[in-house]
Amino acid sequence: MRFEASASCLSWIPPLAVEGPFKVPFSIGLAHYDAPPPDATPDIDALLAADAIRFANELHAWIEVDDGHIVDAGMTGRGAVGRTTLRVGPLGIRFAAVSRPTLQHPPERHDDHVRFTQSAGGHTGVAVPHRIPRPPFWRVTAPLAWSTLEITVRSDGSSEPAIAAASVFPRHYLYDSEGVLLGKTGLLRYAPWINGQVDEQTPWSRGGGPVRVTGVPSAPERAVTNAILVSRPHRQHRLRATMLLRERPIRDTEVHVLLDGILIIELDGEGITEVGPGAIFDPAMRTPESKAHVQARAATDCRLAIVSRRTLQDDALRRIASVQEARLRSHLPPQR
Repeated sequence: MRFEASASCLSWIPPLAVEGPFKVPFSIGLAHYDAPPPDATPDIDALLAADAIRFANELHAWIEVDDGHIVDAGMTGRGAVGRTTLRVGPLGIRFAAVSRPTLQHPPERHDDHVRFTQSAGGHTGVAVPHRIPRPPFWRVTAPLAWSTLEITVRSDGSSEPAIAAASVFPRHYLYDSEGVLLGKTGLLRYAPWINGQVDEQTPWSRGGGPVRVTGVPSAPERAVTNAILVSRPHRQHRLRATMLLRERPIRDTEVHVLLDGILIIELDGEGITEVGPGAIFDPAMRTPESKAHVQARAATDCRLAIVSRRTLQDDALRRIASVQEARLRSHLPPQR
């Protein structure tokens, strides 16, 4: 019997992701951020053609099972790069990205599963000057964005995709065989990426480490967050790792939206889950039980947007609060 599985990773630049002097081209409209990719069944070629994502990594794997034993396995895949548009003049100028060779590692075969691994990516279309630690001390290159996908396919037909490693910028989305969004990288590090400080930490230099991947927020949260991201900029709060969200208080007329980083939700001081970009924190909707027992602590450095509740729909915020409350109750001990 043949079992197949697929995984895709889309790389894109979220609004407000760029900081420091390099955000100027984005602020004046020369460069552009990307709208969040779809939650399900992305048309990768269409997104690339529309300059809506920067890179894609697609991996397809299969195994043959006979009488419960894996007798054969194989994989195919591709890395796909897009174009970067700079809006100079009425039409703009499009710069083609330069792909690196797609790397497929030999499948790791075990008694009851096979693990498949593929790395893909390339240099963005626009080169920038950056310092290097050796003569001539400056180099003009385009930074390298990439991801390493893994799929584990088991002899019972189940499978598990994962982002095993990735560049520290931009954001990477993980999709499963059905095209459903499963996870996203939680922490962006733009400055070291654009300055070439991580150029040698890539699969092509036998480097590149794991990244923090979080689950996706609830559907109501995603809808509200996506609308916020594509609207005007908002003022922001920053949390250093280990800080509590309550150390950056906001009014009950405002909500926090996690733009970047990972927060740990703690119940009576014990971590119960992690949340990543797109999570919404609404003080006005918190129950007395939540305020007494639950807190959010930064697992990494975090950036949060502060959004007026008047710009959001009350029904959407109530749906978000209902989902969050249900998740919290699933971790509470049963009532006697």
